[in-house]
Amino acid sequence: MKKATLQLFLLVTITVTSQNYFYENTIINYDASSLLFSKENIKGTARYIAMGGAFGALGGDLSATGVNPAGLAIFTNSEASLTFDKNNTVTNSNFYGTTNNSSNTSFNLGQAGAALVFQNDYGRWNKFAVGINFTVINDFDNSYLTTGKSPLTNFNEDPFLNFDNNNTNDVFYENVDSQKFSNHTRGSNDRLTFSIAGQYNDNTYFGVSLNSHSLDYFQEIIFIENSNDGTNTLEAKLNQQLLIFGDGISLNFGVISKSIKNVRLGLAYQTPTWYYLNEEFRDNLNINPSNTTRSYSERQEGFFEYRMKTPSKMTGSIAYIFGKQGLLSVDYTYRDFNNIKLKPNAEFNAENENLNNLNGTSEIKIGGEYRYKSISLRAGYHTEENPIKTITTNNNGYSLGLGFKLSNTTKLDFSYNKTTSEDNYRFLNFVNPAENRITNDQVTATITIGL
Repeated sequence: MKKATLQLFLLVTITVTSQNYFYENTIINYDASSLLFSKENIKGTARYIAMGGAFGALGGDLSATGVNPAGLAIFTNSEASLTFDKNNTVTNSNFYGTTNNSSNTSFNLGQAGAALVFQNDYGRWNKFAVGINFTVINDFDNSYLTTGKSPLTNFNEDPFLNFDNNNTNDVFYENVDSQKFSNHTRGSNDRLTFSIAGQYNDNTYFGVSLNSHSLDYFQEIIFIENSNDGTNTLEAKLNQQLLIFGDGISLNFGVISKSIKNVRLGLAYQTPTWYYLNEEFRDNLNINPSNTTRSYSERQEGFFEYRMKTPSKMTGSIAYIFGKQGLLSVDYTYRDFNNIKLKPNAEFNAENENLNNLNGTSEIKIGGEYRYKSISLRAGYHTEENPIKTITTNNNGYSLGLGFKLSNTTKLDFSYNKTTSEDNYRFLNFVNPAENRITNDQVTATITIGL
């Protein structure tokens, strides 16, 4: 059974049918989940993150295969890398003038992979490389609290009096005393990339990747509302749990040219990701009026299967190499988010219409590196437009990094990445959404060993 959802973002609603107290609600609807699962954060090796992910024309890093697989052929030697990261997310939530700050910390295996390089002394194909790389492209671990008092109640009818077939004793709790919303999420969107690339003549590199995606998302919300009718009070508590899991597949194609001295140009295309998803959800509602010792409760649960297609993306890149001293790189990526589609079509007409109203977005990544002997200093910046038309601010971030070449075969890299974004989270009908400002601080360490 598909959850009943018609609007963008989470909604909690009440409907009345006959003498029973029924409700329709959703934790996160299909419009918002499709947008969430279509996003890819700057994740990967510490060097990749430190330079803002601007690797479309550079290559030579396992995380770069997620942008442009032709970069795999830039490797001169075989190597393997392993990355761990620590994420701290702070959510500042404002709801009708009441502000709450919440913090959540998580530790992850962010990346693991290897590249094998094969030299070819015959013909125009000088070199071939194959690679496998695991990356957490989106980490969903977070918890935050929103409190406040909107002008409208959500649970405003006494289930024992309003639905007893006696209209003369109906009670309406229309005065809000307090509203509290807590949101806990966990899980990740993981990508396993299989790549092959080759160097043609001295200046051109071609590559292709097959990406296997694994999605695991859990969300639990608790909404508590206290209201009164001037005399009596009512407490309503709604607990909801949602689990979404499934797999997807996509392809990457790319080319890199270094026919101009010290300049590298890159062009890459990533197909849509086609997901097959399953969801399980459970709802538990409890209502306690003060004019009775009885407590009303209602539960729902269900399971649903569906398919989702995320938007494709095109990336153009340019990099300038300052000999052995360093480099400067810029990536531009365009994604048309209104191409997100949910299937079967008959089940998702309303949701697909809402998704058609999303914007196409431009993303710019800038990265630089300076080398002094065995030490590398790195910095990066990235900015991305928000696909939601009502949010005009960009998602921005900057990064810093430090790399050490410990030997001819071993490297150790560190990075710090800070991103900020805004999200309007609507958890009640007919009132303003909570305005969330989200800040993420990520510290990453990578060990790279030659093979």
